[in-house]
Amino acid sequence: MSTTAPAPRPPAPSSLGDRAFLGLGQTAGVFVLSVAAALLAVLAYQAWPAVSRLGELKVLTSADWNPDGGAYGGLLFVYGTVATSVIAMLVAVPLGVGAAACLSELAPARVRQASSFLLELLAAIPSVIFGFWALEFLARRGLAPAFDLFGLRHQSGEGILAAGLVLAVMILPYVTALSFDVCQAVPRSQREGSLALGATRWHTIWKVVLPYARPGIIAACFLALGRAIGETMAVTMVIGNAQHLDFSATATGDTIPSIIAKQLHETTPGTPKRPTLILLGLLLLVITIVMNAAARLLVRWASKPHLVRTREVALIDAPSPDPAAAAAAQAARARTRAARADRVMTAVLWGCQVLTVVPLFLILGYITYKGADKVTAAFFTNLPHERPPGLYHALVGSVTLVGLAAAFAIPIGLMTGVLLSEYRKHRLAAPVRFVAELLGGVPSIVIGVFVYALLVSPFWLAPGQKPWGFSAWAGAFALGVMMLPVVIRSAEEAMRLVPNSLREASFALGASRRQTVLKVVLPAALPAIITGVLLAVGRIAGETAPLILTARGSQYLAKSLSDPTPSLPYYVYEFAKRPDEASKNLAWAGAFVLVVVVLLLNIGTRLVAGKRVVAAARAD
Repeated sequence: MSTTAPAPRPPAPSSLGDRAFLGLGQTAGVFVLSVAAALLAVLAYQAWPAVSRLGELKVLTSADWNPDGGAYGGLLFVYGTVATSVIAMLVAVPLGVGAAACLSELAPARVRQASSFLLELLAAIPSVIFGFWALEFLARRGLAPAFDLFGLRHQSGEGILAAGLVLAVMILPYVTALSFDVCQAVPRSQREGSLALGATRWHTIWKVVLPYARPGIIAACFLALGRAIGETMAVTMVIGNAQHLDFSATATGDTIPSIIAKQLHETTPGTPKRPTLILLGLLLLVITIVMNAAARLLVRWASKPHLVRTREVALIDAPSPDPAAAAAAQAARARTRAARADRVMTAVLWGCQVLTVVPLFLILGYITYKGADKVTAAFFTNLPHERPPGLYHALVGSVTLVGLAAAFAIPIGLMTGVLLSEYRKHRLAAPVRFVAELLGGVPSIVIGVFVYALLVSPFWLAPGQKPWGFSAWAGAFALGVMMLPVVIRSAEEAMRLVPNSLREASFALGASRRQTVLKVVLPAALPAIITGVLLAVGRIAGETAPLILTARGSQYLAKSLSDPTPSLPYYVYEFAKRPDEASKNLAWAGAFVLVVVVLLLNIGTRLVAGKRVVAAARAD
């Protein structure tokens, strides 16, 4: 009788090289935990003066916001955040779930692939581009004429409704993609059983697929709601920025992220305004963490088997002159109603699918129409005050910021991924993974507040002491913190795809853990890791909100990394607000260039991801 030898266990890190390699992974993991802990601690410390005077300042009980007059009521901003998010969810959830059901149950494979690609592109568009498009197209050319048609006096179309609609467009890809994934996870036997019993396709979707996928869909809605609550730039540009409470359909207003982005950098230490704004940022952070945690708990609960309660069937003994004829007539009527409902709802689901991708073509088409002809050679070589004007300094600043952020985040994220994948039983692995996932859901404006209080106007400086000021270092650190969760997750998943047989073969040949990771695992996982890095770079390339509070900008090239550093997204935001035609033209040109760069990054990522299964997996 033959016996199989047990698989070789990985050697203990006895050599100095192995211990140093493990130490690097532990250091990276501890750094991630430290960043999250520092973020909470700094925000809580800075907000404490407002928390201790919460009743006196009436931050959450008054809508009167007039810091110059001593009024710090933030209820207006809470209402704006809630109202825009509710509008976004009311629009995005039915459309997203309907599109997901269509892609999962009705669409052929080619349509499914094309739609997923278009949704990825829609999700990749920077928020400042959404805001610019919503301001110039959705509000002024869409809602404003509609308001006039219904006799509502509103000239520009800006306001809470416009902000809610652009938020709906922004979260549509998240609702659709996540709902599609959970619909695909419904066992095929459930569908086949329903169809075998004579149910129509729509009846199967409504009674079988969606109930089975409900917990995952709810989790997707929670994640999308967290994304909507924390959005800054798009809302800031289109909400109207009016600081009075108005419940009308054409009301303008403000939200927590937008008021922080506009006013925090103008505050001075020692006044209640700064801790009040940071308190609102802390509230925003807590809400998004709760949303993300609830979504993850729902996903875990949905992954476990559950009993499905069925309705009791009531049998009624009713006399009938001809039971067979009555039953046949009833069955015929039921089949007719079912067929009619199936046709109608199939059309509705296809309509939802079309409506989810239409905004992408509207945005890309309008940005191209307005901005393509504004891109000239001077745009890439001149400064804004030169003739013809250009944004050369912003392009250089963007490359500098993204390069510094990548140089900071990629090594730390990669070593953290090694810790989570190759030392998964280490005591640090579970907390680091949990914190990294939560860090990925933190709103960008909150990260900007954290870095502002840490590196721009440090909280430990004495009153009257000169702040450090805006700089490339601060902006790059904020962007790097945003990159970390994406790099960590992609690196871990890529290394987990490497077959264990390769590790076992390496250990059997006498290689150490460090040699196995460096010579076998990382080379095999490299294509997928590059994909994750490109996704992370695309994520921060169009980011604006944290740069408003960290790098800011100037009309000239930054002389050093310690000076305010301009960036392309920031100047799209700045020039879009100006009334003169020259600034608007620069904003349109910058928007077009930014969209092209981000979309090329994502298309390149998808081409690389075409080989997403790591190279070594084919040799398993």
